[in-house]
Amino acid sequence: MLRGAQAKALRGVKFVTAWSNVLVLALPLGLAACASGNLLKRAETDRSIVTGSIPKATAVVTDEETIRNAVTSVDPKGLGPDGLAWMNPSTGASGQITGLTEYQQNGHLCRRFSTSVTRFDGVGLYHGEACLGNEGGWLLRTFAGS
Repeated sequence: MLRGAQAKALRGVKFVTAWSNVLVLALPLGLAACASGNLLKRAETDRSIVTGSIPKATAVVTDEETIRNAVTSVDPKGLGPDGLAWMNPSTGASGQITGLTEYQQNGHLCRRFSTSVTRFDGVGLYHGEACLGNEGGWLLRTFAGS
């Protein structure tokens, strides 16, 4: 009889152990499903948080435009022997405008000039010509390296 009681008790332990294994696995899954279901229903996007904002790109001004603006904004007669320094913050290039002369061509006011251009790839010497257009804006007609 002792053996029968031990077998019955052992079956009870196996039964409790099996159910405890089921509860250990099923209980967290059930709780997670209930909790996440309620949380996700109430979740909304938080628009007040700003991360990694990128500033808007600014227009890049070319070296030719910068040189044209410098040539056309100065009085050639008042320019000293050192010329006129220019710099383009958009590209990092800079230079010195020299030999600026003003003349008339086909009824248009024009300016001829030479300039050095210092860039990341070296230094160059350029010659150019800007003329006043019919609409009142200056146009760079020629611009070429020596």
